[in-house]
Amino acid sequence: MAVTDDKKPARKGPGRPRNQPEINEFRRRALMEGTIQSMAENGVAFTTVQTICEAAGASRGLIGHYFENKETLVAESFKHLFESVADHVARHVNVLGAATAEERLKAIPVALFSKDVFTPRNRHAFLSFWHEVRFNDLVRKANRELYRGYIRRTEALFNDASVERGAAIDSRRAALGLIALSDGLWLGLSIHDRVLSPQQATDLCLLFIEERLASIQ
Repeated sequence: MAVTDDKKPARKGPGRPRNQPEINEFRRRALMEGTIQSMAENGVAFTTVQTICEAAGASRGLIGHYFENKETLVAESFKHLFESVADHVARHVNVLGAATAEERLKAIPVALFSKDVFTPRNRHAFLSFWHEVRFNDLVRKANRELYRGYIRRTEALFNDASVERGAAIDSRRAALGLIALSDGLWLGLSIHDRVLSPQQATDLCLLFIEERLASIQ
Protein backbone atom coordinates (compact mmCIF):
# COMPACT_ATOMS: atom_id res chain seq x y z
CA MET A 1 0.00 0.00 0.00
CA ALA A 2 1.38 3.39 -0.95
CA VAL A 3 1.68 5.94 1.82
CA THR A 4 -0.62 8.82 1.00
CA ASP A 5 -1.54 11.93 2.89
CA ASP A 6 -4.04 11.87 5.75
CA LYS A 7 -5.92 8.75 4.74
CA LYS A 8 -7.05 5.93 6.99
CA PRO A 9 -7.38 2.34 5.79
CA ALA A 10 -10.69 1.86 4.01
CA ARG A 11 -12.94 -0.75 5.54
CA LYS A 12 -15.45 -1.13 2.74
CA GLY A 13 -15.39 -1.64 -0.99
CA PRO A 14 -14.50 -4.31 -3.55
CA GLY A 15 -10.99 -4.75 -2.11
CA ARG A 16 -12.16 -5.72 1.37
CA PRO A 17 -10.73 -8.97 2.84
CA ARG A 18 -12.63 -12.17 2.03
CA ASN A 19 -11.01 -14.83 4.21
CA GLN A 20 -9.23 -15.07 7.56
CA PRO A 21 -5.64 -14.66 6.28
CA GLU A 22 -6.73 -11.56 4.33
CA ILE A 23 -8.59 -10.25 7.38
CA ASN A 24 -5.50 -10.75 9.55
CA GLU A 25 -3.28 -8.97 7.03
CA PHE A 26 -5.82 -6.17 6.64
CA ARG A 27 -6.03 -5.62 10.40
CA ARG A 28 -2.25 -5.68 10.86
CA ARG A 29 -1.87 -3.15 8.06
CA ALA A 30 -4.65 -0.98 9.49
CA LEU A 31 -2.95 -0.90 12.88
CA MET A 32 0.39 0.01 11.32
CA GLU A 33 -1.22 2.75 9.21
CA GLY A 34 -3.01 3.98 12.32
CA THR A 35 0.29 4.13 14.18
CA ILE A 36 1.91 6.08 11.35
CA GLN A 37 -1.03 8.48 11.29
CA SER A 38 -0.92 9.00 15.04
CA MET A 39 2.86 9.48 15.08
CA ALA A 40 2.50 12.08 12.33
CA GLU A 41 -0.33 13.94 14.04
CA ASN A 42 0.54 13.55 17.72
CA GLY A 43 4.24 12.76 17.93
CA VAL A 44 5.76 10.07 20.11
CA ALA A 45 4.71 11.49 23.47
CA PHE A 46 1.02 11.64 22.63
CA THR A 47 0.71 8.47 20.58
CA THR A 48 -1.19 5.98 22.72
CA VAL A 49 -3.05 2.74 22.20
CA GLN A 50 -6.21 4.83 22.02
CA THR A 51 -4.93 7.27 19.37
CA ILE A 52 -3.59 4.37 17.30
CA CYS A 53 -6.86 2.46 17.43
CA GLU A 54 -8.89 5.58 16.66
CA ALA A 55 -6.74 6.29 13.60
CA ALA A 56 -6.94 2.64 12.53
CA GLY A 57 -10.68 2.35 13.14
CA ALA A 58 -10.00 -0.66 15.35
CA SER A 59 -10.81 -1.83 18.86
CA ARG A 60 -8.16 -1.59 21.58
CA GLY A 61 -7.94 -5.35 21.95
CA LEU A 62 -6.70 -5.87 18.40
CA ILE A 63 -3.18 -4.61 19.13
CA GLY A 64 -2.54 -7.39 21.62
CA HIS A 65 -3.94 -9.93 19.18
CA TYR A 66 -1.61 -8.99 16.30
CA PHE A 67 1.46 -7.50 18.02
CA GLU A 68 3.42 -8.46 21.12
CA ASN A 69 3.21 -4.95 22.54
CA LYS A 70 3.07 -1.29 21.56
CA GLU A 71 6.85 -1.10 21.08
CA THR A 72 6.70 -3.95 18.57
CA LEU A 73 3.82 -2.28 16.74
CA VAL A 74 5.77 0.99 16.53
CA ALA A 75 8.82 -0.80 15.11
CA GLU A 76 6.75 -2.72 12.56
CA SER A 77 4.98 0.51 11.60
CA PHE A 78 8.31 2.21 11.00
CA LYS A 79 9.37 -0.63 8.69
CA HIS A 80 6.02 -0.43 6.93
CA LEU A 81 6.43 3.32 6.34
CA PHE A 82 10.03 2.96 5.16
CA GLU A 83 9.18 0.13 2.77
CA SER A 84 6.05 1.90 1.52
CA VAL A 85 8.05 5.00 0.64
CA ALA A 86 10.73 2.82 -0.99
CA ASP A 87 8.07 1.08 -3.09
CA HIS A 88 6.58 4.42 -4.05
CA VAL A 89 10.00 5.71 -5.10
CA ALA A 90 10.59 2.55 -7.17
CA ARG A 91 7.29 3.11 -8.98
CA HIS A 92 8.29 6.72 -9.67
CA VAL A 93 11.57 5.54 -11.17
CA ASN A 94 9.68 3.14 -13.43
CA VAL A 95 7.18 5.81 -14.47
CA LEU A 96 10.03 8.16 -15.36
CA GLY A 97 11.30 5.48 -17.72
CA ALA A 98 14.81 5.42 -16.26
CA ALA A 99 16.72 2.82 -18.27
CA THR A 100 20.39 3.22 -17.39
CA ALA A 101 21.87 3.03 -13.89
CA GLU A 102 22.66 6.74 -14.02
CA GLU A 103 19.08 7.58 -14.99
CA ARG A 104 17.73 5.39 -12.19
CA LEU A 105 20.12 6.98 -9.72
CA LYS A 106 19.06 10.49 -10.72
CA ALA A 107 15.38 9.53 -10.63
CA ILE A 108 15.61 8.71 -6.91
CA PRO A 109 15.80 12.30 -5.55
CA VAL A 110 13.14 13.37 -8.06
CA ALA A 111 10.87 10.73 -6.53
CA LEU A 112 11.90 11.38 -2.92
CA PHE A 113 10.87 15.03 -3.12
CA SER A 114 7.80 14.52 -5.31
CA LYS A 115 4.45 15.73 -4.01
CA ASP A 116 3.05 12.25 -3.40
CA VAL A 117 6.10 10.99 -1.48
CA PHE A 118 7.26 14.16 0.27
CA THR A 119 3.93 14.60 2.03
CA PRO A 120 3.32 16.25 5.42
CA ARG A 121 2.20 12.90 6.81
CA ASN A 122 5.32 11.06 5.68
CA ARG A 123 7.66 13.82 6.83
CA HIS A 124 6.06 14.25 10.24
CA ALA A 125 5.87 10.51 10.81
CA PHE A 126 9.54 10.04 9.95
CA LEU A 127 10.48 12.82 12.37
CA SER A 128 8.65 10.98 15.15
CA PHE A 129 10.11 7.59 14.26
CA TRP A 130 13.65 8.98 14.02
CA HIS A 131 13.18 10.42 17.51
CA GLU A 132 12.03 7.00 18.71
CA VAL A 133 15.25 5.41 17.41
CA ARG A 134 16.94 6.77 20.55
CA PHE A 135 14.60 5.01 22.97
CA ASN A 136 13.11 1.94 21.28
CA ASP A 137 15.62 -0.86 20.67
CA LEU A 138 13.33 -2.47 18.10
CA VAL A 139 13.03 0.73 16.07
CA ARG A 140 16.79 1.25 16.28
CA LYS A 141 17.41 -2.30 15.01
CA ALA A 142 14.88 -1.89 12.20
CA ASN A 143 16.41 1.42 11.18
CA ARG A 144 19.88 -0.10 11.05
CA GLU A 145 18.76 -3.05 8.91
CA LEU A 146 16.69 -0.93 6.54
CA TYR A 147 19.52 1.53 5.99
CA ARG A 148 21.99 -1.24 5.30
CA GLY A 149 19.81 -2.35 2.41
CA TYR A 150 19.29 1.25 1.29
CA ILE A 151 23.05 1.85 1.24
CA ARG A 152 23.71 -1.38 -0.68
CA ARG A 153 21.18 -0.52 -3.38
CA THR A 154 22.44 3.03 -3.77
CA GLU A 155 26.05 1.87 -3.82
CA ALA A 156 25.22 -0.64 -6.58
CA LEU A 157 23.63 2.11 -8.67
CA PHE A 158 26.65 4.38 -8.27
CA ASN A 159 28.93 1.50 -9.20
CA ASP A 160 26.89 0.61 -12.30
CA ALA A 161 26.61 4.27 -13.33
CA SER A 162 30.37 4.72 -13.08
CA VAL A 163 30.91 1.60 -15.18
CA GLU A 164 28.55 3.03 -17.79
CA ARG A 165 30.84 6.07 -17.94
CA GLY A 166 33.83 3.81 -18.41
CA ALA A 167 35.64 4.10 -15.08
CA ALA A 168 35.19 3.57 -11.34
CA ILE A 169 34.58 5.70 -8.25
CA ASP A 170 34.29 5.04 -4.54
CA SER A 171 30.67 3.94 -4.86
CA ARG A 172 30.10 3.34 -1.17
CA ARG A 173 31.34 6.78 -0.23
CA ALA A 174 29.15 8.32 -2.93
CA ALA A 175 26.13 6.36 -1.69
CA LEU A 176 26.68 7.43 1.91
CA GLY A 177 27.02 11.04 0.78
CA LEU A 178 23.83 11.03 -1.26
CA ILE A 179 21.80 9.37 1.50
CA ALA A 180 23.16 11.78 4.11
CA LEU A 181 22.34 14.74 1.85
CA SER A 182 18.80 13.61 0.97
CA ASP A 183 18.00 12.65 4.58
CA GLY A 184 19.36 15.96 5.81
CA LEU A 185 17.22 17.85 3.32
CA TRP A 186 14.16 15.81 4.32
CA LEU A 187 14.84 16.65 7.95
CA GLY A 188 15.55 20.30 7.29
CA LEU A 189 12.45 20.83 5.17
CA SER A 190 10.33 18.99 7.74
CA ILE A 191 11.46 21.35 10.47
CA HIS A 192 11.59 24.64 8.54
CA ASP A 193 10.08 24.32 5.08
CA ARG A 194 10.65 27.91 3.97
CA VAL A 195 14.43 27.69 3.75
CA LEU A 196 14.31 26.00 0.36
CA SER A 197 11.80 24.21 -1.84
CA PRO A 198 11.49 20.50 -2.63
CA GLN A 199 12.66 21.32 -6.16
CA GLN A 200 15.77 22.99 -4.81
CA ALA A 201 16.40 19.96 -2.60
CA THR A 202 16.06 17.72 -5.64
CA ASP A 203 18.48 19.90 -7.60
CA LEU A 204 21.06 19.72 -4.80
CA CYS A 205 20.91 15.91 -4.83
CA LEU A 206 21.18 15.81 -8.61
CA LEU A 207 24.19 18.13 -8.46
CA PHE A 208 25.84 15.83 -5.93
CA ILE A 209 25.28 12.79 -8.16
CA GLU A 210 26.66 14.59 -11.20
CA GLU A 211 29.72 15.80 -9.30
CA ARG A 212 30.45 12.30 -7.99
CA LEU A 213 30.17 10.77 -11.44
CA ALA A 214 32.07 13.64 -13.07
CA SER A 215 34.95 13.12 -10.66
CA ILE A 216 35.88 9.92 -12.46
CA GLN A 217 39.51 10.06 -13.56
